Amino acid sequence: MKYSVNFEKMEQAIQYLNQQEIDLWLIVTSEGSDPCLNLVTGVKTVGPGAFVLTRTGEKLVLCSSIDAQDIEESGLFQEVIKYTTSLADPLKEVVRRFQPKKIALNYSEDEHLADGLTVGRFRWLKETLKGDFSGEFVSSQSFLSRLRSIKTDREVDTIYRAIRLTHEIYDSVISQLKVGLSEKQVGQLFVDEMERHHVVNGIDRALSMPIVLKERIAHRSPSDAVIEPGDLLIMDFSIDIDGYVSDIARTVYFLKEGEKEAPSHVNRAFTTIYEAITKAAEGLKPGVTGYQVDEIARAHLTTNGYPEITHATGHQIGRDVHDGGVLLGPKWARYGSSPYGQVEEGMVFTLEPTLFTDQGLQFIVEENVLVTQDGAEFLTERQKELILIPAI
Repeated sequence: MKYSVNFEKMEQAIQYLNQQEIDLWLIVTSEGSDPCLNLVTGVKTVGPGAFVLTRTGEKLVLCSSIDAQDIEESGLFQEVIKYTTSLADPLKEVVRRFQPKKIALNYSEDEHLADGLTVGRFRWLKETLKGDFSGEFVSSQSFLSRLRSIKTDREVDTIYRAIRLTHEIYDSVISQLKVGLSEKQVGQLFVDEMERHHVVNGIDRALSMPIVLKERIAHRSPSDAVIEPGDLLIMDFSIDIDGYVSDIARTVYFLKEGEKEAPSHVNRAFTTIYEAITKAAEGLKPGVTGYQVDEIARAHLTTNGYPEITHATGHQIGRDVHDGGVLLGPKWARYGSSPYGQVEEGMVFTLEPTLFTDQGLQFIVEENVLVTQDGAEFLTERQKELILIPAI
């Protein structure tokens, strides 16, 4: 069924509404403006519309007549209320019908994926309902973040399919790597593979190049820099399958002529990264906070004489490569409250304790793991040793 995941997510949302004693969740949107729509409903409105879920299980949509067909055909909603001139009147009628004391709206100070209601729409909503609603508006962030974070079995299966194909593409690209290629040429190998498998990049949902870096480590597009013997090459790649993504990074070493293995300092750096991922995975279990997992990986690198990680150890993946919610990160102001969140069963994280040194060593090894009742389960095939590209 096309909308089976959306049905599951709406039932999950209703469960959370009951847990938090919220009477009604109201998603006001236009042109598919709210980022939660793909996750929750799978449909959108072009004109102004409102999606309504109640704690007693009702699922309604208010939309213009021209937007109604796809929504009705989805089979997700018990009632599709069509208007001709204005959303205001049918919205007021729905609020009067359910007489909610608490209405959840999608606004948030520090979680962009739960901040889909614009200031203008919020002002319009307050003005529209001022004579019909005397209760409390509350943020949906607390349950919407959980809704994104805690995956159903169908969601996990789809993420796993994306991961499997990402590995297949990596295998093909790595088999074609050689000295003399530019970052852009390696990036094009990924594009060719995506085109062959009829998938797109999970970052921008386009046939675009992933991150391919031999120098100037940053979130940037591949450059014309040419790979030379003795280089380390970072590749950070994601694909989208049916709206869910993978996120896997690999680092390879290009052997110099006469070398049979990488220099000892390169091997030691890789081993330290591998151990940091292992230790973080062992500490990732229901009930811990994000910053506690980050501290494990961060401490392992510094104890071994390497610099502190410059970003979070891991983030959630799902509908997006950075799927919000709990972050496996340090207690830095830039991360807001996300590192303080509690890990729960069903969350899917990356683990990527990266290493950048002043001597030019750079490693990103990124794995994807599922939080189970007993701990972390690797969904990726781990990079257990440094990938070596032979000299020609």
